[in-house]
Amino acid sequence: MKRNRRQGIAAAVALLMVLLWLPTAEAAKDQPELRNLAAGTGYTWSEQPEPSYGDAGNKLTDGKYGTTVFTDPAWAGHLRKSTRSVVFDLGEKKSIARISANFLQDSSVGIAFPNTVSMYASNDGIQWGNLAHIPSREVRWADVPASTQDYAWDGSKDGLAKHHPNATMAYAQYVKVTFTTDVFVFVDEIEIWGTDGKMNKAKQVSADRLAFQEPGKATGGMRNLVLLNNGNGPGGSGSWTKDTLMPYISYVNKQGEPQDWLFDGVLFHSVQSPSGKDFTKGTATLSDWIGYLDKMFGDQGDLQQLNEAVTEAGTKLGERGYKEKVVLMIPNPGDTLTDFGDVDGDGVTENFNSAAIGAEAAYTNKQKAVTWWIQQIKQRWKEEKYSKLKLNGIYWTGKSINTSDLLEPNLIQATSKQAHKKDLNFYWMPSFQGNRNYDGEALGFDAALLDSGAYNASSVTQRLEDASGLAKQYQMGLELAFDEQINTDTDRRERYIDTLNSGIENGYMGNAFKAYDQGKATLLSSAKSSDPLARQNYDLMYQFVTETYAKPRPCMKSPEGPVAPNAAQYVVKCGTEITIAHKYNDQSDMWIVFDRFGANKLEGLKEWRLAQNSGASVNPDMSRPSMLLQADVSDWIGPYVVRANANGNGNPWDFTGGNHNYDGGSTSSHTGTTESFRVWADGVEVQDGSVTASVYTKIEVVNLIQAYNTKEADGSGRPVLRETVTYEISNGHVQVHNEIEALEDITFDTYYGLQSVNGAWNDTVRYYAGEQEIASSPANMYSDSGTRAVNPNVDSYLLSSGDQGGFKHMLRVRLDRQYGLGSLANLADHMPVIFTQEYGKTYFLQIKGTTPELKHGEKFAWRGSYDFYSENLSALQ
Repeated sequence: MKRNRRQGIAAAVALLMVLLWLPTAEAAKDQPELRNLAAGTGYTWSEQPEPSYGDAGNKLTDGKYGTTVFTDPAWAGHLRKSTRSVVFDLGEKKSIARISANFLQDSSVGIAFPNTVSMYASNDGIQWGNLAHIPSREVRWADVPASTQDYAWDGSKDGLAKHHPNATMAYAQYVKVTFTTDVFVFVDEIEIWGTDGKMNKAKQVSADRLAFQEPGKATGGMRNLVLLNNGNGPGGSGSWTKDTLMPYISYVNKQGEPQDWLFDGVLFHSVQSPSGKDFTKGTATLSDWIGYLDKMFGDQGDLQQLNEAVTEAGTKLGERGYKEKVVLMIPNPGDTLTDFGDVDGDGVTENFNSAAIGAEAAYTNKQKAVTWWIQQIKQRWKEEKYSKLKLNGIYWTGKSINTSDLLEPNLIQATSKQAHKKDLNFYWMPSFQGNRNYDGEALGFDAALLDSGAYNASSVTQRLEDASGLAKQYQMGLELAFDEQINTDTDRRERYIDTLNSGIENGYMGNAFKAYDQGKATLLSSAKSSDPLARQNYDLMYQFVTETYAKPRPCMKSPEGPVAPNAAQYVVKCGTEITIAHKYNDQSDMWIVFDRFGANKLEGLKEWRLAQNSGASVNPDMSRPSMLLQADVSDWIGPYVVRANANGNGNPWDFTGGNHNYDGGSTSSHTGTTESFRVWADGVEVQDGSVTASVYTKIEVVNLIQAYNTKEADGSGRPVLRETVTYEISNGHVQVHNEIEALEDITFDTYYGLQSVNGAWNDTVRYYAGEQEIASSPANMYSDSGTRAVNPNVDSYLLSSGDQGGFKHMLRVRLDRQYGLGSLANLADHMPVIFTQEYGKTYFLQIKGTTPELKHGEKFAWRGSYDFYSENLSALQ
C-alpha cells in the first residue's frame, strides 16, 4: 500500500508538471522567432523626400542606419509641408509584434525630431486602425550634439487596448508610419517585426473613425468659441464693455444693432499681468492671479459687462431666455516659481520649483493652487449671479506638455478631476507642434482643439489641410487664428480668407467644434470699420459661423459682357487692388495699379504695367499678359515727422505714415492704417470684378497716422491725424488732393507730401518754374531746384528714362503753389523746394525749418498731379 501510495504521489506530481508546462508551451507557440518583415521590401511615400536627400525606393528597408552626420547617404530628408506617411504592403496578413522608425536631430542645420510619429495597421490599405501615437522622448531643437531617436510601438508592452484588450500583436497586411514635419526631418530605417501567419495573440485592427470633435456634451454644447483677451498687462486688451462685447455675442449691422446671435461661447483669457508676469508660462504669482480674478469679477468687470450685453441683445432679438456660455482660463503654475504666495493660509508660501524642493512636493503645491483657483471661480460666480451667462468650463493655458516637468500630466489629470467635481468641463488648445497634442483624452480634457498655426505658416492651405487630417485622427476640434492685420494688410486678409475657404474644403465649417483666436479685438475693429473690406471680414465670419459662407467668386479682370467701346480708360476693382488702363503709346496700354503695400499697407499707387496693344484705343481686358514697368518700392504720398503736443511717450524724432513703420523697416508694427477707401467711375461707385469704362476714375483713401511720440512697438500707437487722399485719374493724368485733419493738438517738423519713386524714370531730372527749366541733373545722384529764397517759383519736375526701344518713359510731377501747403509758407528760405536723392526718389518739401501747429479739428491741405506718358524718339528727330 505504501508503494502504491508513493506511485500515486509521483503520478500526481508528473501530471502537475504537465499542467504547469502547457501554458509555457502555449506561450512559446505565441512567441515564435520574429523577423523584420519589411527588410528589403518596397514601400510608398505620400511625398518623396527632398532630391538632395532622396530615396531610390529601398533606403528605409536596406538595414543601413545613418550616422549623426546628416550627409550620410542612409538618411532620407523631408522639408516642411504636410505630415508624411510611408505605407508597406506585406503581401498577405501577418502577425506584427513591433514597429520602429529611426530619426535624426541636428538643430544646427535645421533638422529636428518629429513631434509625433504614428503607426497604423490595415487589411485593405484604405481603412486604417491606429496602433500608437508616439511623442518625442527628447527635447526638440535642443542645442546639443546631433543624435538619433527610435520611435517604436511594441505590442508586448503597448498592446492593442483600443482594439483588443488582451492582444499583443496586430494581424494585418498593410502598415503605415506617419510623422509630422517642422523644418527638416530625416529618417533612415523603418522595421516591422513579426512572423508569417496568425499567432494566438494577434488580432485584426479595426478601422478608426476619422472625425473632428463634434459639438455635444464634451464641448458643453458649444460650437463656436471666441477667445477674448481681457488681460490688462502688456499686450492685453484691457477691460471689455457691453458695447465692445456686443459684436461678438451677436452679429451687428453697420449701426451696431444686433441682428442675430454669433459666437455661442466666450473664453476670457490673459497672457500677461499688469506686472508683466506670464500666466501661460508659469511666472505669474498669487497676487497676479488674484488681481486677474478681481478685475474679471468686479462690479463693472468683464463678466458683468458680458451679462449686460447678452441681456440687451436678447431683448432686441426677442430671445430674453438666451444664455451665453462662458469658459475661464486657469493659469499655468509652471515649474520655476519658488515664492508663489500662500494659498492655503498656513503661513508658508507655495514653492513650485521641483529642482529646489523635489518633484512630489512641487506637484503638491501646484495642486493646492489650481484647486484654490477653481474654488474661487465657483464661489465668485455664485455670489455675482450672472443671469444671462452659463459657466461652462475652464481652459488650460499651456500649449504643450512640459517635457522637463514629468508630473505635469498628473497635475492636469488632477485638475480635470477638480473641474468635474465642480460640474465644469475642461478644455485645451495645444499647438500644432505641441508635445502630446494628440493625447487630450488621456490627460483628462473633455475637448481639445488643435491650434494649426496656419496663419503664420508658409502655406496656409497646406497647413490647414494637414491640421484637419490630424484633428480628425485625434478626434479634436480646431483653433483658427488671425489678427488685426486682416483689416489693413492684403496678404494677411488673403490668409484669413484661405482659412475660411479651407473650412469648406476640409469640412470643419460644419459639424466641428471650433475656437477663434482673433488677436486683441480684430472682429470688433472689423464690425465698426468704415472700410468696406474690413467690415466684410466681420460679415464673412458671421456667414462662416452660421455655415452659410461660400467661397468668394474670383474677381474677373476681363469684361464679362459688353463694355463701352473706344473709352478713354477702363477700371476694375478686385478687393483692395484697383487697375486703371489707358492707351499709353502706339505699342502698349499702361495699367496704373493701386493697392495696399509697403510697411504700413496703406492704399496707394503701387505698380505701373505695360500691356501690348497696337490698336487705336485701350483694350478693356486687364487679365492679359503685361510687363512690370515700376514696382512698389516706396511711398508716393509722403510720411510725416509730427508729434503730439500732449500725452507723448518720449520716442525720438522719426517719420510715421507712408512707408515708415515703427522701426523704419518692414516687419515691425504699423504707424499708419487705411481706415477706408472708395472708387468711382464717372461718379458711379465701382463694385468688385466689373470692368467699367470711364472718362475719369476717382479714388478716395482715408488713412490714420500716428505721431512719432505716440507710436508703439506692439502696434497700439495712437493716431493723431487723419489724411484723406483723393486721386482723380484720366488718361495717364493723376490729380492728387490731400486733406490733413488733426485729431488732437499736434506740431509738424517735416513733411514732403508729393514725391515720386523714380525707378522707371531714373535717367534725367529737370526742375521747372512754370515752363522755365531752372536746373537739371542725372536722376541717380543728389540734386535740387535751389533754395526757396533763390528759386521761389519752382512748381514741377520732369523725370525721363533713357532710350527704351525708340521711346522714353516720362513723368511730370506738379505742385499747386497757390493752394494750401503748396504755397510753402511753412518752408524755410534756406531749404530747397524740390530735391532728388541718389537712391532714386524725388521730393517736394512743404514743411521744413518751421514748426507749424494744428489744433484739434484744424486742417492742412495741398494738391498736385502726376502725368505718365511716353515720347517717341523717332518723331522728335
